[in-house]
Amino acid sequence: MRHRGARSAFLIPFITFGLASLAGACSDDVPKGPPTSSGAGAGGSVDPEDPKSCAADPLPLQNPRAHTLGETFYLPRVLDDADCAQLTWQLASAPQNSQNLVHAKGAPEPRFTPDVAGEYLFRLDDQASTELRLTTVARTPADRYRNHYLSPLFGAARVDGELWTANGASYTVTRLVTDGPGNWTKAHELPVGSWPAAIAHHPGAEHVLVAQRGSDTIGFIHRERLVLEDALWVGDEPTGLALSPDGARLYVTLPTMGAVAIVDVAARELVGRIDVGFDPRAIVVSSDGAHLYVASYRSGNRVKDTRGTYGPDDDQDIWIIDTQTGLVETVVEGVAADLRALALSPEGDELYVAATDGDPEPTQTDPSAEPFVHQVVVVGADPTRADFGTVLRRADLTRQPSSTGAVVNPSGILVTDDRVWVASEASDLVVALDRVTLEEQTRAAVGAGPRQLVALDDGAGGHLLAVHAHQHFAVNLLDSTGADRGTVPLTDDPRPPAVALGERVFTRPGGGFAGNHACSSCHVEAQNSGMIWNFGPSIWHNVRPLQLLDATTPLEWGAYVSSTQNFGYQGPSSIVGRPATPEEAEGLGAFLGSLLGAPRETGWTRLDGSYTDAALRGKALFEGEALCVGCHTPPLYTSRDTIDRGKSGVPADVPTLLGVYRHGIYFVAGQARGLPAALDVALDYVNVALTDDQRSDLLQFLYELTPKGAAPLGIWPDRDSNDALHADVRPAVTFADAIDDTQGKSAADVAADYLVLEHEQGLRVPGRVEITGHRLDFVPDAPLDPGATYRFRVLEGLPFLSGGALWGERVTEFTVARPATAAWPEAMTMIVEVPGPGGQVVPIPLALEPSATPRAGGLTLVVKPQLFGNQQRQPVWARLDGARFLMQPLALPINPTGVGDASWIEGSVTSVVGGNIAEIQGTLRITGPGITIPDVRFTITPTGP
Repeated sequence: MRHRGARSAFLIPFITFGLASLAGACSDDVPKGPPTSSGAGAGGSVDPEDPKSCAADPLPLQNPRAHTLGETFYLPRVLDDADCAQLTWQLASAPQNSQNLVHAKGAPEPRFTPDVAGEYLFRLDDQASTELRLTTVARTPADRYRNHYLSPLFGAARVDGELWTANGASYTVTRLVTDGPGNWTKAHELPVGSWPAAIAHHPGAEHVLVAQRGSDTIGFIHRERLVLEDALWVGDEPTGLALSPDGARLYVTLPTMGAVAIVDVAARELVGRIDVGFDPRAIVVSSDGAHLYVASYRSGNRVKDTRGTYGPDDDQDIWIIDTQTGLVETVVEGVAADLRALALSPEGDELYVAATDGDPEPTQTDPSAEPFVHQVVVVGADPTRADFGTVLRRADLTRQPSSTGAVVNPSGILVTDDRVWVASEASDLVVALDRVTLEEQTRAAVGAGPRQLVALDDGAGGHLLAVHAHQHFAVNLLDSTGADRGTVPLTDDPRPPAVALGERVFTRPGGGFAGNHACSSCHVEAQNSGMIWNFGPSIWHNVRPLQLLDATTPLEWGAYVSSTQNFGYQGPSSIVGRPATPEEAEGLGAFLGSLLGAPRETGWTRLDGSYTDAALRGKALFEGEALCVGCHTPPLYTSRDTIDRGKSGVPADVPTLLGVYRHGIYFVAGQARGLPAALDVALDYVNVALTDDQRSDLLQFLYELTPKGAAPLGIWPDRDSNDALHADVRPAVTFADAIDDTQGKSAADVAADYLVLEHEQGLRVPGRVEITGHRLDFVPDAPLDPGATYRFRVLEGLPFLSGGALWGERVTEFTVARPATAAWPEAMTMIVEVPGPGGQVVPIPLALEPSATPRAGGLTLVVKPQLFGNQQRQPVWARLDGARFLMQPLALPINPTGVGDASWIEGSVTSVVGGNIAEIQGTLRITGPGITIPDVRFTITPTGP
């Protein structure tokens, strides 16, 4: 289906009006550009008796003492008055071989992208001889990696006779060259901004363009010098790139802003923006440059749910834009739910779409259900034909008769003369289809996470297919028959090994009923899919976005998961029917725990991520009149409680609002699409009436609400582990970035001023801070008092190397155990009496063995289930407080494919023999989707012959 009609375009001539006009020209609900000032940063801070400085205050969240090579630094604005208007920042000194320059136009602040590590000095020729020093540090990809999970969807492109790739998590770009028929090698790798996602190049052009999703910029890479020369701010999370045929205009999709940015490439200026709709990512331009085709990554399913959560505009799949008028000429509907990639036929008359659709209504375990349909859809693309903008044909890649197996999450597409090539990210496959019939002709296994496909010359008059396997950090080469022609490594994997393994578990297909989908099929880029799914009897839930999970447990709307570690075992077994090995389960837990959500900067903040004046007013409302902080309590912006009746009318866990602007679909029932609608639902829920100006400010705050220092990870002991700790406990906190050690003190000494342990009597416990990676441990000088309660505080203002500081105090309390009444035997067996059908009790035996690597603060056990062939080996703590027994929540197998969350595990020692425990009895709670079974009995006895 399609409908025509000129949609209002946002085409601002920036040269005339500037970026300040950009924000005011947009709708009230969705501001489109970062304002040029905020708070004290709006003007100079110079004593009137001193010589006049023409520099505004610097952006507060940058760290000029330790700036990372590859990132752009924003200099203070030059004040706009008669004495200063003509001045610009000059580079007074730079490291040897540096050639990059300051760029004064194109963004609210002047910018400089260092090309060499070392010391830079900038100077304004004003009365005060204002200077700024910048120290740039070269860091490895592993040191730079932060898991915002803004992975490259379109990360490979031809650059004349070369192939260039955007390497996503490594924050680098790689250049591949050929020295003979089909022989491709890595020639160069260079650092760029965070999470490079797409590459574009016009034949013969001096620069290669890269979308830097985590930095909100388009990078200009000088081809001869092989350095990132400049980076232009364009808006939040630039994702897809398309160049006009003459190379003069670059079109950039901005998914969180629902827009396409337009860049004048020669002038390096953002010259306009076209509003489209929800989550635009894939983009292609017609060969004559007259039309842009832009696809929504998360549109609505063709089969709608029955609870009325879809509105009339929630199925906009493809926007076709007239580039001359800047208007949306046609909106194509009824294509699919997730449109991941687009390709035009060589003739330009057909648009090919790699997509996923499905039916969220029936239970996923129903053999006749089709919750996921992975497909290629062909849409008419010739504006002179009657079929323009209509669906011409489609093929189910898994179920059509010619298919030889599941093809899950098609994520790349390429059209050649007679074939359509499709990359399946989850299945690690490339499938070739007949271009007319869409029947499968062949398939080839490739590296992990294949997405972008590029046609290359094979040196013998034919073609090679280059497959960008982004999780494998490699390019696979296939010939025209699909045969393997080699693999070219692009970069070292920057991810910790457990996180890398966990990402593979997250994105691979399941087993049995789930063989045609993966975790990532619903949790699109760890966000949500936009559909309301049947998760169990009478349970219809919006998919919960995944971010900052270790800091905000329990997890899921129903708060039925105690920890990311537990979900590492539960999710693969219960949700995708493919039980994980212990290594895979721990890896999935590590991957989920590493997910940070939004970077500090959004499309609405100042360029360093700091708040604008409007957002600061909104913050005051949030913390006061709007009554938001009762549930969304700083600094995590969640109380971490479950409320009996949430905004969807059902019990709901309170999610964090950090990065909430990215989610797009809100609440358990998904009844709000877009942050403005979500705010209205929330204000109605708390029965607060605001003026239009107040609502605008509060909305602005939510658009800008991100961690302003390092993203918070776990704190320990936490609410599920804070009782009966051993006296040698070392409370700890983890952040996503290192502590700032650039001002004359070591990181540990800096942290020691902000980590405080207090006795219940108010006395401060002496101790020191030890740092391992980004984890800060407070080590008391002496064992803590048995039976006493302590308060562990991480004070506001803790500074981070990346810039910024902790914006609110984090605190946890815990008690220390009293001496145990008995000793723990070498091995014990735990029998959990799980209620079964018809009143039966199913005894689940678990072997409990001491861990070879015990954790501080208690006995560490390895839990090994003894039924269903389960291979689980989960390390958990166990504690004795006198005769009282406590155990960490664990993943409990309750049938061959089902794993529940066992929590509130508490009992007492009921028998002692020879000073050793002979029996423990107690109860626990089992939870799962829509399931809560309290007071489940268990018994622990020594394991005997």
